[in-house]
Amino acid sequence: MPTTSLLIEIGTEELPMASLDLVYAVGVENIRKPLSKNRLGHKEIYVEATPRRLAFFVEDLASAQAEEKTTILGPAQDKAYEGEGKPTPALTGFLHSKKASLRDVKIQETPRGRYVAFEKITKGEATVKILPRLITEILSSFFFPKTMRWEKSAFRFPRPIRWVVALYGKKILSFPLAGIKAGRVSYGHRFLGARPLPIQKADWKEYQRKLKSQHVILSLKERENLIQKRLQKKFHQKDFDSDLVHETAQLVEEPFLVQGKFSGTYRDLPEEVLATCMKKYQKIFACHDERGHLANRFVAVLNGRRSDLSRIQQDYENVLGSRLRDAQYFYEEDSKEPLERKVARLRELVFLGRLGTMEEKVVRLRGLASDLSHLSGHQELQKSLDRVAYLSKADLVTHMVGEFPELQGIMGREYAHASGESGEVARAIGEQYLPKNLGEDYKTLSKKLSLLGALFGIVDRLDLLVGAFGMGLDPTGSEDPYALRRAGGILIKLVRSFSLRFSISKLIQESHSEFKVRLDASVEEVIKKFTDFLRDRVAFELQVKSGTRSYEILQSVMKSSFDDLADVFERFGALHELSSKQPNVFFKTSKVVERTSNILKGVKEALHSVDPKLFQDELEKELFGLLQKKEPELKAALEKKDYDGLTRLYGETFYDPLHQFFERVMVNVEDAPIRRNRQALMKEINTLYTDGVADLSLLSQVRE
Repeated sequence: MPTTSLLIEIGTEELPMASLDLVYAVGVENIRKPLSKNRLGHKEIYVEATPRRLAFFVEDLASAQAEEKTTILGPAQDKAYEGEGKPTPALTGFLHSKKASLRDVKIQETPRGRYVAFEKITKGEATVKILPRLITEILSSFFFPKTMRWEKSAFRFPRPIRWVVALYGKKILSFPLAGIKAGRVSYGHRFLGARPLPIQKADWKEYQRKLKSQHVILSLKERENLIQKRLQKKFHQKDFDSDLVHETAQLVEEPFLVQGKFSGTYRDLPEEVLATCMKKYQKIFACHDERGHLANRFVAVLNGRRSDLSRIQQDYENVLGSRLRDAQYFYEEDSKEPLERKVARLRELVFLGRLGTMEEKVVRLRGLASDLSHLSGHQELQKSLDRVAYLSKADLVTHMVGEFPELQGIMGREYAHASGESGEVARAIGEQYLPKNLGEDYKTLSKKLSLLGALFGIVDRLDLLVGAFGMGLDPTGSEDPYALRRAGGILIKLVRSFSLRFSISKLIQESHSEFKVRLDASVEEVIKKFTDFLRDRVAFELQVKSGTRSYEILQSVMKSSFDDLADVFERFGALHELSSKQPNVFFKTSKVVERTSNILKGVKEALHSVDPKLFQDELEKELFGLLQKKEPELKAALEKKDYDGLTRLYGETFYDPLHQFFERVMVNVEDAPIRRNRQALMKEINTLYTDGVADLSLLSQVRE
């Protein structure tokens, strides 16, 4: 079938960043689905956006819909024909209603029997006829956070539409959209580009080249790369805010960078305060010198080069100066009293409604900090951890955090230093909201974060999660208004990063008791819901997908025991590596667990200790003797958490003897005492591994 490419450009007033993010997130899928539904074949789909335009390109779109073949069933065969094969009124009526003839009919086997049927072929419409409808549908499928109406058709969009380019090859798709008739005329940069800009045909590269000639860089990635390169080469910046690069690239169609400066007197402010002032209000980059120290310079990203750069630079400097004066005032006012004196004012702040005030949260955090320091074996940090918990939320009542909420923790760290707190306490206060990104590598996190900060981070997240689960605020589906999945993911990552060993159920229990009578759910209910929730977070942290071997190994590990999260990661790591690097060793252990588990399936009666007096076969004695001989060595390996060695030893010990045993000895015999004794022997062999390492019987398929 012939193909022709499709180009759509929607020209608008300046779009908000949230709209551009949405277009990039769902744009390709929002185009692919209706094309597929309408049986229109195509190759690649490209989506790009600038603050002033959205552009969609479909490469080699079919010129017409593919034919659709549909089998339509009629009456049953015995009701469709009379004697000598004469059609009944039921069949003739059916054919008449479907505009079909007897020569089209065939007999088709169905689960309900033999029926008459015919195949209906629906020819496809020409693409140019259905595209106007599809384009409107595609644009309406974007659920933008905020939309507006500005003309009588009441079409909704984030900003008013000013022009529409719609080309199928060289042909204009003429249709109205929001009061605008689609054509081939685009426009370049608002200030620097020539207007109008005719687009002759749907050619993605040529279209982008034409826009670039008029100071419009269509690709967001290209605009980001341009900003990064100029920050590095022209302004010698190695460390800059990548999020701000993304934001500024969304605000311009042709990035042009200009430098400004501010008074060196403000350099006494914490670097994060200076950088946050620049980013929040003016979207400008803080600059660092060769030693990595903040310099009294900044870089702004303009929407194209301007002739009056000195005035623009002065405007940026004036606005920044006023913002920094405010920040300096906030900092000086906040520093007039020690950080600990601010704690009492936390009673004015509410934490999750019925869960009380932030002051009450601090009391809970201190109790939980004591519990965790003992459970994790870090009693030497108890005093420091208590101080961190006591001061952790005090910066929430400061002027600076009131103005810049994103500086929570950071300002606590600065005011703790100014108040004479120890360096480790101040540092941990500043680390309490780390990591910022769930995708951060747990190995690098342990190098950037202190142990004290990690311990408090766990305490803080646990208090939130237990409180939320206790009040029935569990995340459901895509709904997670309190960011509990993020909190759970951070808790898991901190445990993994520092290999912190403690009983999660005991810590949940202690946290539940700290809430007194505020929670609706019992401690048993919270432990159950919380641990199930954490299982999903562990799988997310390990990036294992359902249906894979890795996922099954993780499930088998978690089934054995889940109370020590660090141990879960250690057991999974050992088994995952063994299964991939030495599958024959892993196979033997898996088979021993699988075969002993299969024997025990359906056994409901309690099994007591193995009684050697009930042995009837020499192989029973040999297998039991082998168990007694190797059990101390296996338990010693378990005690040392040598999961690799334990797995190897277990498989080598029991694989062949167990195979011989099953060849000669029937376990489930009629004689009840003999049967139970043999089942007890299988259970002892099975639990020697599954109780402490993993129940590998959950693996769907194990091959040598």
